[in-house]
Amino acid sequence: HWSPRAGLGLWGVAGAGRGDADMNEVVGGQFGADIRMRMAALGARQELIGPLALKADAFSVRIESDAATDLAGVTAVAERLRVASELSGMWAVSEGAALNGRVDFGGRFDRGDAERGWGAEAGGALALAHAGTGFTVEARGRMMLVHQTRAFRDWGAGFALRLQPGQDEGGLSFSVEPTWGEAAGGAQSLWQAQAGFGPQAAAMRGGPTAPADPDAGAVVRAAPVAPGWSPDRLAFELGWGLVLPSGAQVTPFGRWSHEGTDGYRLNAGTRWAVLGGDTDMADAPGSGSVGAAGLGSPRPQGLRLMIDLFGEQVAGGIRPTERRLGIQGTIGFK
Repeated sequence: HWSPRAGLGLWGVAGAGRGDADMNEVVGGQFGADIRMRMAALGARQELIGPLALKADAFSVRIESDAATDLAGVTAVAERLRVASELSGMWAVSEGAALNGRVDFGGRFDRGDAERGWGAEAGGALALAHAGTGFTVEARGRMMLVHQTRAFRDWGAGFALRLQPGQDEGGLSFSVEPTWGEAAGGAQSLWQAQAGFGPQAAAMRGGPTAPADPDAGAVVRAAPVAPGWSPDRLAFELGWGLVLPSGAQVTPFGRWSHEGTDGYRLNAGTRWAVLGGDTDMADAPGSGSVGAAGLGSPRPQGLRLMIDLFGEQVAGGIRPTERRLGIQGTIGFK
């Protein structure tokens, strides 16, 4: 992310991957093929007058598989361009508590091997955060209003309850997050490790989280209509932060998440975080008023480092249970 001047923010994401796919056919035997993926996304946000801003983003994803014996090669491409207006605001509710909100409305153009044509969508988020306790209540949603591909439906909604103490306090942290459809963009979730303790990422900003921008760098997927009120995904996280004399914070954590009808992910581990510099209350220019930095949330300046060491178990109805150990590092700077 780069802000060349006040009120203008630019961001970009790029990624690539390689692997292989093995398929067992009852009659034809076993097939194997190499696969490759490349993706890129970029965007901009320009503040206009008061709470009004204009933002745009674009992405391209390309997946290829090599040809093999009795198996043709496949290439799939998906691209999207969007432009949207954003109206945001923050209101003081009481001493130490603030209400943050954002409403988006815009158009988009899809092309490639998935959806094609023009469309319009809307989204928004609302959060009530109390700086003293670190408690946040958040709701967010997004919806495709109309699209040239008539059968295409793309929507998402979710809410969250979070408790995140300040970086110098430690103590209990928890979050409960049910989600229906796709409430957040894929580029945003790309860097949120399933194994990490999600709300602890707020410590990178030095304060409670605010509503995530559901459209920031979104590489979204079509979501089926969920039956009844049962969420498509439910996540619960629990941790306890211990502040060391050096100022670093160690947080043992546990996380359980449920997706679909019978799949789940269970992991536990420890996070070590070093957060440097003072904090300010300003939102990052161009990040989206209620975005990655969080509207009105204190944000540490300088270098921040987090390391997660964890073990996890993943189970699904049609695949064997998997167990793994992992380590992930995150470095942030300003």
